[in-house]
Amino acid sequence: MNRGNKLLDYVKLLDPSIQLGGFTHYFGIHTHMNEGTIRTGEDLESFMRCQLHPTLVRLEGMAIKGIYNAIDHQDTWRIALVDKLVHVQRTPSELREQAKTTGKRLIKLSRALHPWIDFSPLEEIFEKYHSVGCLPTVHAWINHHLDIPVEETVLGYLHSAMNACVSEACKVIPLSENFTQELLARLAADLENEWITINTNSTDTHKYPPPMSMKSLFPSFHMLGAGLHAYRA
Repeated sequence: MNRGNKLLDYVKLLDPSIQLGGFTHYFGIHTHMNEGTIRTGEDLESFMRCQLHPTLVRLEGMAIKGIYNAIDHQDTWRIALVDKLVHVQRTPSELREQAKTTGKRLIKLSRALHPWIDFSPLEEIFEKYHSVGCLPTVHAWINHHLDIPVEETVLGYLHSAMNACVSEACKVIPLSENFTQELLARLAADLENEWITINTNSTDTHKYPPPMSMKSLFPSFHMLGAGLHAYRA
């Protein structure tokens, strides 16, 4: 398969219009709108910059990078551990269940889109270590097998999640087309800057972290001690 076809496949995975389940849980934005904490375009921008972007980058972006690294080193234990860490960091609990469901839906869809990708090793990892198959894990696995560079995979994921959340919010919040486009441009720049900062400062940029080093595995967000103990692979 040539590079152009792989990129086309990659775009298919990121297209929210096909309802692959990848970005349809919207990271809890519905809860904020229902509670009235997001009512205006300014509220939405503040939520995206201050709450969603840091979570996306530090948790899901770094998780995708960690999965790529683990796949390269055939480290099945670390793949499962990263997957579990992403799962336990999600709050509230319904987001954890949604993430688990969307990961399975993405595997199902990708089997139809990419029948030549073997998902059995990934499913064996989930079964062996009792991990859940979160969306970032599955997303990273697929794009690694499509030979998409990790930076493109991470940024594609981040931008698609951001766009999906804004699009969903616009169904409730009356925003002009010009304002929405300007907002997306500002948020895109902010999201990329957030990723560059975190990725540059990560300690595992130049070498593979040792098997038991949690700090080097995820240098950019807090670990939940109880959750980590409970979900240790």
